[in-house]
Amino acid sequence: MVYVEALSKVLPVILLFLLGAFLNKLHFIRSEAIQDMKKLVLNVTLPAVLFLAFSRVSLEARHLLIVGIVFSACVVALLAGRLIRPLVHIESPYFPALMTGFEAGMMGYAIFGAVYGAESIFKFGIIDLGQVTFVFFVLASVLERYRAGTKRFSKTLLGFFTTPVILSILLGILANRTGVMPPLNAWPVSAAVLKTVEMVSGLTTPLIALVIGYEMRLEKSGLLKPLQSIGLRLLFWVPAGLLFNALVIDRLLHLDRGFQAAVLTMFILPPPFIIPLFIKESDDQDRAYVVNTLSLATLVTLFAFAIISVLYTPASSGASLIHLP
Repeated sequence: MVYVEALSKVLPVILLFLLGAFLNKLHFIRSEAIQDMKKLVLNVTLPAVLFLAFSRVSLEARHLLIVGIVFSACVVALLAGRLIRPLVHIESPYFPALMTGFEAGMMGYAIFGAVYGAESIFKFGIIDLGQVTFVFFVLASVLERYRAGTKRFSKTLLGFFTTPVILSILLGILANRTGVMPPLNAWPVSAAVLKTVEMVSGLTTPLIALVIGYEMRLEKSGLLKPLQSIGLRLLFWVPAGLLFNALVIDRLLHLDRGFQAAVLTMFILPPPFIIPLFIKESDDQDRAYVVNTLSLATLVTLFAFAIISVLYTPASSGASLIHLP
């Protein structure tokens, strides 16, 4: 019975994906509106979720070890991709980029929060800090060289700290450390503002799921290399996640199974959806390969996450679609 309950929490997300794909088939929503929805998620609703999550939990020094290990693992995966690319006969220079990094912002938070609830979002956020740092400072720089040469480090650093997701996490930690949340909740006006932020955060999962379902693209030709890439990616990250959970999360840090679920959820996610943005318009073959890989990886993630939600059953049945209490 508990397995059915866990799977039922994934089902609303899957149905929202299907609804997004159906709306695309009907041409019910213009592509321009979808881009606006993505902008709304990344700049407003997801930062609202992260601010509230990190403002309500006290971070510990041991969490920094998780950030460092995840960052290092992403670097290793990128280097491994470069080493094995000639061996697997994949010509695209973007194969190493598809081996590392995760689409946490537009997918991870949505599916994890849907099953494990807003009270556990900070656990996923801690795992995300390591990989998002890698994506900004390493992966984006590598991809930028493919497209237009080098990029100044100062711009990369500024971009990192001015990203709404990072800002919301930092502000949430600051609010928690300074102890301002209880007074804010006690004063009616500021409490109303926080309630508004909670309501906005509740839009995150539905919007993300609709957008991903709408933008799902699969071209019938040329699926072999994307399937091979996804298989190699999972062959690296799933064992790495199990080992990380056993040695670090459980034995060394003695953290709960919610953290273990967050690690495996992160490690089965698709590569970052920003990768196609760095591909030149003239590189049609590389673009088709990357888009097919991302689309297939998204489908694989949904099935894999259903398994994770069964193996790591939520401690409470009160989890919801990122609606905060």
